[in-house]
Amino acid sequence: MKTKEMSEAIGVNPTTIQRWTKYFKIDCDVTEQGHFLYTEKHLQLFKKIKRELDEGKRMKDINLNERQGVPSVPTKQYEAKLEKMLVQVDALEEKLATKADDVVSYQLLKHRSELDEMMKLVGTLEDRLSLIEKRMMSHHHQEKQVVNEHAPKKVKRGPWRSFMNLFAF
Repeated sequence: MKTKEMSEAIGVNPTTIQRWTKYFKIDCDVTEQGHFLYTEKHLQLFKKIKRELDEGKRMKDINLNERQGVPSVPTKQYEAKLEKMLVQVDALEEKLATKADDVVSYQLLKHRSELDEMMKLVGTLEDRLSLIEKRMMSHHHQEKQVVNEHAPKKVKRGPWRSFMNLFAF
């Protein structure tokens, strides 16, 4: 159907049909001369546009892409897919739990080996500290002996010497 035929069927000017085609981006065939060719489907679409404009809607408020209705899926098929999906979710949850357990186990083993390493280091430090303490005690004991050997010995004075010191000027 050409533009003039479409306009006569709807009762509008042919330029109005061309304007609606461009504004609403209606897909239609075009001849070699550049004329639009419309189908019965387009006729219904243009009737809808005219009806909505006659009701007072503006062109920008007209929505041609209304949902026609969602095709329904049979209940058994829907339930089967839902059950399959739930089984997959359960499997994923189980894998996730297993992975989490593996990670925790690995971390515990790693911490345990680090603690063992630290305990060895503490043992080594204790041994070194004991050795240092022994050396210090030995060195301190030797110093005492050296000091005692070089200390001036008290000279014994007789009782007269003390008595003389009392009256000495």
